[in-house]
Amino acid sequence: MPETTRTTTPEPSLLIKGATVLTMDPELGDLLPGDVLVTGDRITAVGPDLADRATAATEVIDARGTIAVPGLIDTHMHAWQVPLKGLHAQGWTGEDYQSEVFHLRERFTPDDIHDATFSGSVQMLDAGITGVIDFCHNVMSPEAAEAGLRAHRATGQRALFAYGMLGSFDATPEDHAWRLEHVRRLDEEVNKGGDGLLRVGLALGSIEYGSMARVTREIALARELGLRMTVHQNPPGQIRALHEAGLLASDIVPAHANAADDGELALLAACGGGISFTPEGEFGGGRSMTVLNRAHRAGASPSLGIDTHARVAIDLFAAMRLTFLLMRNVDAAAEREAGRWPLAHHPGVPLVQPRHMLEYATVNAAAALGLGADLGRLAPGRLADVVLIDTEPYGVALGDPAAHVVLQTTPRDVDTVVVGGRIRKRGGRLIDLDPTEAGAATRRVRARVLGSAAPDPGPAR
Repeated sequence: MPETTRTTTPEPSLLIKGATVLTMDPELGDLLPGDVLVTGDRITAVGPDLADRATAATEVIDARGTIAVPGLIDTHMHAWQVPLKGLHAQGWTGEDYQSEVFHLRERFTPDDIHDATFSGSVQMLDAGITGVIDFCHNVMSPEAAEAGLRAHRATGQRALFAYGMLGSFDATPEDHAWRLEHVRRLDEEVNKGGDGLLRVGLALGSIEYGSMARVTREIALARELGLRMTVHQNPPGQIRALHEAGLLASDIVPAHANAADDGELALLAACGGGISFTPEGEFGGGRSMTVLNRAHRAGASPSLGIDTHARVAIDLFAAMRLTFLLMRNVDAAAEREAGRWPLAHHPGVPLVQPRHMLEYATVNAAAALGLGADLGRLAPGRLADVVLIDTEPYGVALGDPAAHVVLQTTPRDVDTVVVGGRIRKRGGRLIDLDPTEAGAATRRVRARVLGSAAPDPGPAR
């Protein structure tokens, strides 16, 4: 029989040319300007001029006038709350949050979870947030979780769907059991049978609402399957309690942790872990902000999240900006209390620079997502999640270009978004997702969940 020749189709390639490239890689540094070459879903080269590496099939993006950064990653987001935008704007207490937002979860059907998650994911991609830990503590049925996963799959955002183990506050052991079994099945379907963009993890039940015994069972399942975990950490002492139970490790990302003491932060740093801060919600909710500086000093790698669209915008640039200002303010308050005024530079003060904030939203966030070796830097071999920030028409800020990203940028400046080598936004417009569809999804949820209390559905088309 004659031999057959197998032909292979070359993987698509992309050349991002002429950007100010903030690689976030200590060996590569910044390129002013530079190119990023992508083949398939990976970065294959980064350098000052890679034109000779392009082929006739390579798509070229003229990125002059832009800053290229790794895709931003939100490490604590409740996507199911996106249609409740603004509902908690005037909230003050924890009881306000319960009465204004959280009690509505039992009105959400699987269709509502799908539409809310779809709308939130589209808005995040539009704002340069290529990756997210979606803390879905509204899994009231297996169908609800599957609807959220279906929405993330439709948008193509890189997502860790943190399956909420918290049912009703009076949940039975049977309620807990079906969640554990469902997670086991989803691990086979999504994690082992998927493309890697979407993964399932666990949003552990809060210790104060469940029990350490229940959380222990959840962690045991997650470690058996190799799942990432996250947990709301609000009352003091819970990080230490996890450590004393032999459960604390870097695969658990505590969110908030404002009440954690220095000893707990040291325990977290010692196991290679970090904390997800949601600065706008925490600051607006009256929580202590000193944990930001203390965690940074301890080496408990900080990352950032939006938390809930019911209070603030889907805008990690704003979160980075506020975090920087809060951390500077904590330093200044300590200086005043020590009698060192007016402010002066001395070793360790001020603690952070704007570039640290970008590190929180990329390098540290990639580690929190469980992809620290694959994401968070623009370097050969890394997954090609890239955001181009337009600095025109007014021009880039003087000094460190990372400061321009943190202190001068809004989501409107996001020109291009690439996820896994695939262009999702170009020239300031989403390519294969329609913002009006996201808006329609939000209005559908509001009509179903809020009924007559829902706001005007918008202009007729």
